[in-house]
Amino acid sequence: MKKQHQRLHIPIGSHLIVKHLGYSHHGIYAGRGRVIHYSGFAHLFKKRPIELTQFWQFSHGKHVYIRTYKNPKFSGKAVVRRMRSRMHENQYHLIINNCEHLCSWAITGIESSPQVVKMMNRLTTIGYVSSLMSYMNGLFITIATACFALVLYIKKKLHDKSKSIRQKNYPKK
Repeated sequence: MKKQHQRLHIPIGSHLIVKHLGYSHHGIYAGRGRVIHYSGFAHLFKKRPIELTQFWQFSHGKHVYIRTYKNPKFSGKAVVRRMRSRMHENQYHLIINNCEHLCSWAITGIESSPQVVKMMNRLTTIGYVSSLMSYMNGLFITIATACFALVLYIKKKLHDKSKSIRQKNYPKK
């Protein structure tokens, strides 16, 4: 396996991404076929710390993408040193301290997770659409109720008029 990784020519300190169903996992290439990453819940539902693993363990046999940065604050060995400074940290949090936050921090000095932002935007859109549908349903119910009320009012008025005409034409004896 080592020879395969050497052929890949991944620069040390590269931000690696493996796409899974519904999310992506992030790590930093540390050289010699190893990746430092926040394993978080990568081991089923057992929370794990930042760790150094073999490339093939990180990738799980899937294609690995490299995220590039226009103006990284740190690069190469400095990124790896920053990652190593947090080794064994076990403060994983899906929303505020995940593997993507860690990698962006190591390279830019700022923790960010476009994946979390995208998820938040999707949830917001779903919320707006649901609210709109709920509002529309409420509006349709209101319109339908108003229509039925008008129909009942018109029927009552027609019935009252018909009754009034009958009483004029056929007075009670």
